[in-house]
Amino acid sequence: MLGVAIAMAVATMPSQTVVVSIFNDSFRHAASISLEDLSLAYTVGTILAAFPLPWVGRMADRHGLRAVTATVTVCFVAALLLLSRATNLVQLGLCFFLIRFLGQGSLGMLAGHTLAMWFERRLGVTHSILAIGGFAFGSALMPRPTAWLIENHGHRTALIVLAAFVAMLVLPALLLIFKNKPEDIGQHLDGDPREHATHDTVHGGPAPPDDPAFTRRQAMGTRAYWILVPIMCANGLIGTALLFHMQAMLRQVGLEGTETQTATAIQPWPICFGVGMLVIGYLVDRFKPRRLMPLGPVLMLVACVVSLAPVAGWVGAEHAVLMMGVGMGVFGFSMAVAVAVGNPAIARYFGRTHHGAIRGTISLAQVAATGIGPYLAGGAYALSGEDFTPILIVFASSGVPLAIGSLFLRPPTPPADPDRRTDPDEPDPIQT
Repeated sequence: MLGVAIAMAVATMPSQTVVVSIFNDSFRHAASISLEDLSLAYTVGTILAAFPLPWVGRMADRHGLRAVTATVTVCFVAALLLLSRATNLVQLGLCFFLIRFLGQGSLGMLAGHTLAMWFERRLGVTHSILAIGGFAFGSALMPRPTAWLIENHGHRTALIVLAAFVAMLVLPALLLIFKNKPEDIGQHLDGDPREHATHDTVHGGPAPPDDPAFTRRQAMGTRAYWILVPIMCANGLIGTALLFHMQAMLRQVGLEGTETQTATAIQPWPICFGVGMLVIGYLVDRFKPRRLMPLGPVLMLVACVVSLAPVAGWVGAEHAVLMMGVGMGVFGFSMAVAVAVGNPAIARYFGRTHHGAIRGTISLAQVAATGIGPYLAGGAYALSGEDFTPILIVFASSGVPLAIGSLFLRPPTPPADPDRRTDPDEPDPIQT
């Protein structure tokens, strides 16, 4: 099941900014639009894509991961094929909404949800493996072949090939391997020989009394939720902005901003993210989240300052690609902390009974943040006279309050009357 979740994560790559941004020039020429219009379409599409994600999480709780994942995958393939035929701004915006909702949002969320159904004691390690084998590996592997396809066969053919890749990678695994939960095949969490004494498997019967079983509304009423979510969102917002505008930032310092220069500057990000996930994933099962989480915002601040150095003229243009690469590498470590610490904390703090619904609200915020990032940076760039310096200073400064807030992270007090019903359509006790 871990292998299937990794395949699902790799399959999200055609909807991730690190791949989508390679199509920017092709999309602009096909639709005869400016970079500002393209950024706006991408931002609007991504923000709108965030809102249906809680519904997808609820459907996974109700109908099972296998059925929902299969439906999402088929629709994602169709969306990529539609994107290959987009010829104007409205069509691009609609297709951006579809691929970001179905791929980056839903399929990525369901990959993490799958691990929460199968692991507890080793959840931190498995999330790290998912991030390394899925997101980091895919981010490092996919951009160059995609660029080759665009250059040699055109962006329409490239998107058709990517759609076929998604279908072949995920659908056979869902048909032949995927199971909703361990008890479907007589197993238990973590592959252990007997059921855990203090943790439930969601759909395998009554939850044990120690399970916190927070509902979505109850989770959103805790301090822990509002500490975790901003940190996890900030990494997506800033990281997407840097990826989307890397070419423009290199051009600002006096370089041509070629595909090779851009790829070189970006490449350390997935590599360091993967290494960071390996290290932090090992530590997260041994140390409390509040001891590890502050490192994320601090590294995010450092990454923004390093990236600011060439943009602000503190170093010469001849060192710009190297400095940007160092900044993206540090940012990769920052993102590893947010992901490796945040995702297991969600499952452990709030329980698994309503994990899909809770994760859906967090995914909504994360996807919306990734949509806001590129347009926020692009708008600030235009307002400041085509200068990324002010927005990078703002990005760096945001690390300070996030780091301070993470010091107060604690497990929330479980509800006095937890709702252990797995039907997401039943009203939460807090409402009755």
